[in-house]
Amino acid sequence: MNTTKNNKIVIVGAGFVGTTLAWCLSCHYNGEIILIDKGQAGNGVTKQAFAWLNVSYGRPDAYSKLRQQAINEWHYLDRQTNGKLNINWSGAISWQETESATREFIDAYSESDFNVKALTKTELQTLEPQLATLPELAAFATEEGAVDPLHATQVLLQEALNNGVTYLPETEVTAINYDGKQILGIATSQGVICADQVILTAGVGIISLMEKLGEQLPLSASPSIIVQYQHQAETPFVRHIISTPDMEVRPISGTTLLAAEDYLNDCPENSATCIALNALPVIKKAFIGSDSLCLGKASVGMRPIPKDEMPIVGKVADYRGLYMISMHSAITLAPLICRLAQEEIINDTEQAALNPYRLTRFSAEGL
Repeated sequence: MNTTKNNKIVIVGAGFVGTTLAWCLSCHYNGEIILIDKGQAGNGVTKQAFAWLNVSYGRPDAYSKLRQQAINEWHYLDRQTNGKLNINWSGAISWQETESATREFIDAYSESDFNVKALTKTELQTLEPQLATLPELAAFATEEGAVDPLHATQVLLQEALNNGVTYLPETEVTAINYDGKQILGIATSQGVICADQVILTAGVGIISLMEKLGEQLPLSASPSIIVQYQHQAETPFVRHIISTPDMEVRPISGTTLLAAEDYLNDCPENSATCIALNALPVIKKAFIGSDSLCLGKASVGMRPIPKDEMPIVGKVADYRGLYMISMHSAITLAPLICRLAQEEIINDTEQAALNPYRLTRFSAEGL
């Protein structure tokens, strides 16, 4: 497609996905790029992310391979941004309910050529000396890491702004404008913006925008609880990302732990704060020296989840100029997905790696 200065791309949603895409496009696109958010960049579901950059076990092989490529893409992104993202590549330690299940987990990773090391109890104690109870066998995914998603969003936003992207915070998109099947732009709380292409990266906010076009997306909100715990221990008692049947925690500073907890329902006794307080003694029991651990804050994030839990990426229905990106593991996948999407958006060059994740698969499979 022609990339003259008359061409305009609008990205709706300045979470980590939208901001990453804006940065990717800004490195290659000659036209105007506008990034819009109803609030402030990264302050929606992005800041509620556990942000564990992982491969994911028990998913289709092609998807696991995609996530493996996404980990590599994070290293590339880190180099491109001169280490400003502050990625912590400490690796992730995990174990399952039984030793045999942990062994199966390790073997599954090994078969996909992803580096996961089997840890004996002694080796685990060396890596995490303050674990109170040690399993006979643990898995150490040495290539996995974590990132502060809000910080990473801000870094990429600044890079995008440096490249000429226009950023419009506190601007709610109320409708997508179109004529027949041709996208014309968007209507916002601040007025109409004409555009050749509209890219939807607004998480669950995409659902209502598409409903106004008469399109029902196979997408719903999946709530999760993210908790920050504070402590005063002189020696941090958690060194890696740790995932077990009882907890999922990682250090985010010398005195702060981040935990991911399951959302149960909206009953008062299952509020984010109650769930976090119930999890506190479990975590304290798991680590020696954690006596000072206390609840900082707990909140619920509404993550977008496609019906089959796989990403949705690509053109929307048969609208000309409408494209969407929505995925459950947005932090892990965004750098890779956005780089591939950039080729489709700018050059209209279909990327084979994205073909399993088209919206059309739902109608094809009758989901």
